[in-house]
Amino acid sequence: MKDLDRLKQILNEPVTVDNLNRINDYFIRYLFSHTGNENIALNFINAVFKDLNFETFKKIEILNPFNIAKNYDEKESIVDIKATTETGITVLIEIQSRGNEDFIKRALYYWAYNYSSSLNRGSFYDELKPTVSINITNFILTDEDKVHSCYVLKELNNNKILTDHCQLHFLELPKFNLKNISAIETLDNIHKEFISWVKFFKGEDMSILMKENTIFEEVEKKCQTFVNDSPVMDKYKKREVDTYFFNKSIELDMKKAKEEGIKEGIEQGIEKGIEKGERNKAVSMAKNMKVRAMDINLISELTGLSIKEIEKL
Repeated sequence: MKDLDRLKQILNEPVTVDNLNRINDYFIRYLFSHTGNENIALNFINAVFKDLNFETFKKIEILNPFNIAKNYDEKESIVDIKATTETGITVLIEIQSRGNEDFIKRALYYWAYNYSSSLNRGSFYDELKPTVSINITNFILTDEDKVHSCYVLKELNNNKILTDHCQLHFLELPKFNLKNISAIETLDNIHKEFISWVKFFKGEDMSILMKENTIFEEVEKKCQTFVNDSPVMDKYKKREVDTYFFNKSIELDMKKAKEEGIKEGIEQGIEKGIEKGERNKAVSMAKNMKVRAMDINLISELTGLSIKEIEKL
């Protein structure tokens, strides 16, 4: 019943600016790539660049603007947000709530795909522009102590950077703790801008953030618009349901794998177990919801089962 209670909470609990899950990737896409929100995305990108004393930008153009009509529930081969600066630099923003070191390969793949696709057939290589990948993770990914790490192509012996065309930024949210940041009050405003954004993702009170960076006055308004938009909130809540039960399936399969003492092929076994576990979980959820006379179309949307399958349960 615990899972059903959590489902009811997600579906029925009013979502406000204060309890909004700010690392829900559907929300992030809305916040950074919705038409009219370019200044918000620009402020975040510049905050990341300022944190490393890199040159910032004056304007950006969102190349994959938010569109609720798109099916964000399918596995996509595109990044969450893709933008280009006034100098032609491509900036990719990805957010991931759960993962492991394989996410590095994913980030590198998306960087390579977008870097190569920027060159039209028949064009010369000197027309290629830098591509920057900014990845926000809600899990520990690297062994770096800092929240923000940046990887570039360098020569091993003399540490000389080969090119500025490749940048992979990782913002690891679990590493952030105000108590672990020495003399935060003495930090200059440049680094405080970045910290304010990290605090935003971590759920900091908007009234505090607005005092630190005026962009959050605009962010607060966009958040309010988001939670008051019923079609958008339906997608947001479905993503919350999917994330909860996907994470639950992973936890259960990992526990089972450990109990059975699986030593070889554990990753392959877990992957198969997750697929089977997701199916069993969906069936169980659908049965519980049918008993409570929930709308069959809503059951289908939340579980991924077809209406025909649900009718047979």
